[in-house]
Amino acid sequence: MSYEFYNSKTIPNNSLFITHMKIFVSFFVSIFLLTSCKSLVTDIDIPYSDRLVVQCFLSPQDTLIEVSVTQTAPVIGDILEGAERYPNIQNATVVLSDGQKSVTIPYLSKQLPSSYDADGEYVYTTRARYFLSAKNFPIIAGKTYSLKISAPNFTSVESSCTIPTKVVSEKDISAAQEILSGTDRRGNPISYPSIGVKFLDIPNEESFYSVGQFFYQKGTYKDASNNTKLRINWTTKYEYIADKGQENQTLLAQAFDLRSYNNWGTFGGTGNNGGGQGGNNLAVTPTERYVEVYVANTDKAYYYYNTAIDKIRKANGNPFAEPVLTYTNIKNGLGVMAGHNQSRIVVKIP
Repeated sequence: MSYEFYNSKTIPNNSLFITHMKIFVSFFVSIFLLTSCKSLVTDIDIPYSDRLVVQCFLSPQDTLIEVSVTQTAPVIGDILEGAERYPNIQNATVVLSDGQKSVTIPYLSKQLPSSYDADGEYVYTTRARYFLSAKNFPIIAGKTYSLKISAPNFTSVESSCTIPTKVVSEKDISAAQEILSGTDRRGNPISYPSIGVKFLDIPNEESFYSVGQFFYQKGTYKDASNNTKLRINWTTKYEYIADKGQENQTLLAQAFDLRSYNNWGTFGGTGNNGGGQGGNNLAVTPTERYVEVYVANTDKAYYYYNTAIDKIRKANGNPFAEPVLTYTNIKNGLGVMAGHNQSRIVVKIP
């Protein structure tokens, strides 16, 4: 098992970036002895070289294999912002193998659906990565896959993972709306809707899970021309669970709080102008609410990596946050290659 320290400011979306770098530390130590004073200035030079940073998750359910290849970036000194800070390495050779055959994954730019707009249309964003259709290289449960990556001016890296064989049966997953109680910021009692997810642990083995929930609301409204239009609101929640101490039991995900997602006003319904023509308020008629639940049986690498990244993201902006010890299983580089095998259910919410 391998770990690296990460600063909470160094993690972009879906990427891993490290703090190994040349650091010059100057400090002053004042020693007062009677009337004398001494100052000491020391430069510490830590050897640093750029390394490849890799992120690759494999699943039998995926239709597209995606590999991210970037490089380490400093957290002090001259720091670029946005995508320029973590540029993709576009001239790498990325080879994926299942032990019997190998394939070189090309670097491509794709338009991929990332969300819905308010009127139910897909919103597409451009993403450039190393992409390969799973039709050309199926990911199979139980198989071990290896990844080897080389790029000019970088040390070559490699990793491997085994896709979990077992999955949580769909019949062993449930989701339902709950009414929970709590207090507001003033300490006043309140009740609020949420979604509770339960699933049965895979028996007689150490297991790690990723639970994803996608909550959708659909409704219709009349636009300025009196045409009936569709409106969709949606939000997501992810959680990572280990079965240690609760083996062979029913596992509970944390409640998915719907307080801010349960009314149309929050998303441009009545009184919020969103999706309307000419600033007119909307009267949305709800037609459907449902949640998609994904429960993935993951390997250790997937669990250790994502729980660390989750802590880093939650600590973002906190000046008192401690450095996070972050998992990596990329030999000669940083990042993660991991496997998971998932089940999915869709449940209507009243």
